[in-house]
Amino acid sequence: MERTEKNIFMTEKKEHTVRYTDTLGREITLYGELCVPEREGRSPAVILCHGFNGHYTDFPTECARWGGAGYVCFTFDFCGAQSGGKSAGRTAEEYTPLTMVEDVKAVFRDMAALPTVDPARIFLFGGSQGGLVVSLAAADEELRDRIAGLAMYFPAFSIPENWHGARSRHTPLMGYAIGGAYIRSVQELDPYALIPAYPGDVCIVAGDRDPLVTGKTVERGVRAYGAERVALTILPGAGHGFVGEALKTAVERVLVFFEAHTDET
Repeated sequence: MERTEKNIFMTEKKEHTVRYTDTLGREITLYGELCVPEREGRSPAVILCHGFNGHYTDFPTECARWGGAGYVCFTFDFCGAQSGGKSAGRTAEEYTPLTMVEDVKAVFRDMAALPTVDPARIFLFGGSQGGLVVSLAAADEELRDRIAGLAMYFPAFSIPENWHGARSRHTPLMGYAIGGAYIRSVQELDPYALIPAYPGDVCIVAGDRDPLVTGKTVERGVRAYGAERVALTILPGAGHGFVGEALKTAVERVLVFFEAHTDET
């Protein structure tokens, strides 16, 4: 399909839930929203994963653009990972990046079974902490050979370093309280050692004014994957969160990556 900066498909938005039992036996319900292009046959798809204390509503520009380009988009609330979230079955004291990986794997299985989705063309996308989570999910044995590609905005590979030496107790941060399980989990996590297990190509978009995910963090991630398989875009003047022209550029760069890895049938 020839790429155009104009949307070529109308889209329909609808609520969607994913239910599964996690590894500790908890019954999890993930609440989210599907954006489905009105086209015949099965479409490629993108699973969009929000950052710390984020929500399923965090990616309206991405869903509108990528959905209009022909991709089924699913955004959802990680379970227990935000204030006011609509997912259920796990508390703030119980959620960790690894429970979020479980959520992503459950969503992937659900998406692959949808009649509107081509299971061989499902992409993972995440921003900030969501970027860390999708990088770990992509490296997981269940998904590493099944996803079509991995894309991230300012992936927070540095989260374990940020919590090094912290006490494992209930800790308020950025409007949300982190439980001890989260802190213990990230302190034992080495993303740079884990993420290279994903064998496919990677797209990273970051800003050169980001105070949270610095150039050093991005460079370490690129080295971990191997520069030859990373499509890296650094946006001048952009920080931790894209707006205006930076957002437009980021959305288009990721779409170019998706389309380069989408085999039309």
